[in-house]
Amino acid sequence: MFGQKKPGLKLVLTGLVLLTVLLTALLVHVLWSYTARQNVEDVVRQLNQEIVTTVKNELGGVRDQAVAAQLAVGSAFVNGIFDFEKQAGQRDFIFLSLLRSQTSVSWISIGTPQGNFYGAQRAADGKFRLVSILWNAASRQGEQTTYRYRAVGAEAEYEGVETAATGYNAAEQSWYMRAVNEGCDGVRCNAERGAGWNLVSHFPDGDRAGISTSMPLVANTKFGGVINVVIELERISQFLSHQMIGERGTVIVIDREGHIVASADPRAIEQQRQGLLPMLDDLGHDDARLALIEQTIRSGAVDLAKFSDVFSMEVSSAADGAEYFVTFSPVQFQDWVIATVIPAHDFLASIEENAETLLIALVLLVLIMAALAVLMTNRLIVRPLTRIAQQFGHIANFRLDRVERVRSGLREFDSLSNVTVQTSKSLSSFAKYMPTELVRTLVSQGIEAKPGGEHENLTVMFADLQGFTTLSEALGEAIVPVLTEYLETASSAVLSTRGTIDKFIGDAVMAFWGAPIENPQHARDACAAALAIHEKMLVRQSELPAGDPRGALRARIGINTGRMLVGNIGSADRLNYTVIGDPVNVASRLEALNKRYRTAIVIGDETRRAAGGAVLCRQLDWVAVYGRAEGAAIHELLAMSESADISALAWVHDYKAGLDAYRSRQFSRALQWFEAVNIARPGGDPPSQIFIERCRAFLANPPGADWSHIAVQMEK
Repeated sequence: MFGQKKPGLKLVLTGLVLLTVLLTALLVHVLWSYTARQNVEDVVRQLNQEIVTTVKNELGGVRDQAVAAQLAVGSAFVNGIFDFEKQAGQRDFIFLSLLRSQTSVSWISIGTPQGNFYGAQRAADGKFRLVSILWNAASRQGEQTTYRYRAVGAEAEYEGVETAATGYNAAEQSWYMRAVNEGCDGVRCNAERGAGWNLVSHFPDGDRAGISTSMPLVANTKFGGVINVVIELERISQFLSHQMIGERGTVIVIDREGHIVASADPRAIEQQRQGLLPMLDDLGHDDARLALIEQTIRSGAVDLAKFSDVFSMEVSSAADGAEYFVTFSPVQFQDWVIATVIPAHDFLASIEENAETLLIALVLLVLIMAALAVLMTNRLIVRPLTRIAQQFGHIANFRLDRVERVRSGLREFDSLSNVTVQTSKSLSSFAKYMPTELVRTLVSQGIEAKPGGEHENLTVMFADLQGFTTLSEALGEAIVPVLTEYLETASSAVLSTRGTIDKFIGDAVMAFWGAPIENPQHARDACAAALAIHEKMLVRQSELPAGDPRGALRARIGINTGRMLVGNIGSADRLNYTVIGDPVNVASRLEALNKRYRTAIVIGDETRRAAGGAVLCRQLDWVAVYGRAEGAAIHELLAMSESADISALAWVHDYKAGLDAYRSRQFSRALQWFEAVNIARPGGDPPSQIFIERCRAFLANPPGADWSHIAVQMEK
């Protein structure tokens, strides 16, 4: 009732805990203490021995499969069975056969002194990829060709091929250099002397943590390259995740420096997928079991660098007060260590069976007390606390509109719920000044709000409004709802295509795709967002009455793809999650080029290649944007392939023919093509009109021998 004093949480919990613990602890301690300790230690010792033996056997099997695959390829080369550079068919057949037979192997590859790379990969989806990289030392870039296959019975069925530029030079990889440095003395190479194991993380298709065995390929004293067989560490971690160690136990593999080589912890597996080996103390903060391993090492009870025999001790967890058995067992392979954490409590079931008669009375009493405690706790504590925790979850995920007040029978919970609601209201006020979807994404990804970033291949977009300045002068304050409508249109298009809104700058919108959530289709999605903005603007303008000045507004958009720095940029007090780099500057220049060519959407050549067949576009020109000396092709985005009317875009072929003739200095022929395009398009084609003027000028006054078809952008 209103005004009635409610019991305190501390009083209720203290009464329930004391009543249950005093009665239970008195009987349990007297009856089970001594017998339970001896039985648990014996069970744990046997279980740990079984676990260690199983893990050692798995590591041995993984090692043997890698070595077997390496020796098979090396033997085929030495015996002259195939030339891995000239006989690609035999090379690929051998690689795929070994991958299918050696199920633990992730990569089989060969690197050459010229930097070339030939390899076969077992992908995470169970499919196979054949990768070849031909390295060009002059340009410091390679051409990567990837053939995709899927297993169909005993055969491999071809799925497709991809080509791309890459900076992966096989001769500069750690596995290659170690094998050469240890196996070659400048005069000759010795395969056995150069054979050894490596920690690897960089692969042609990305970064993942792994181990590999590599050795020089030597035939008749002739050095041909380095064979490298890789086992991704995620494979070992997935094996550990299937090992049952009681209900709450765990097993990990670490090196002598405290790096986690393999663990069932999803965070460790995720870091391995990024090419990292997490330190034990990085994950121990959030996992009480890993914290016990770290605690044992930090206490000096075991010295990872020196110990050589099985070491075991009983440790009490500060997190839950339970007893655990922590055991370290050395492994000869890579000088790794297997560490197990086994809770003593998980094995008290055997004690209960042995003392069943003595425990009947205790169990009945405990059940009665537990039922009473559960009933009261669930009613007074669990239900309201669970609902309040849900409200905090909404705040943590920035879902402030879902927070509501929770009524409870305890005044402490009432106060806590009131604070929760007030906090959500305060945050709601500030949420109007920040991109809430970005905040939710960063929170869900666990990205800490501190300065820092990393280079990623992303796509960035700049969108601006043509005629906005003139309209704002005409409308005054009435321009605000017009701008709001446009920004909402742009925001909706970006967010619906998995993009990230960076900032609003007046009537300009900056957005990017591919971070913080990884998106392999970032170029395609950026193009889809740009077209959505353009089409929605056209639809809105068609609904305006004739003569409405808002009808003059047009969206001008520039899109570019490349490797840029993404992260929290700014000071320790004020941060902006954004992207910076040359590709970002180029995207801004591309947006400005729309004014010159009277187009709506201009994309860079890298964006066109990354989007591939998902988009339809035409090459506008070859332009050296402001601030850059070299020229590049620019393209007008016309439509997404899946929704395009191909018949309506027949003129694109004529425009391309005109560009080819123009580039070849055939100005008369180019003029004919461009005039045909200008006539074919209703209302004319502004880019064709630009080239018509150029062609006529060059026909009247032919350019010199040093003429370049690249147009230079003289202003931003």
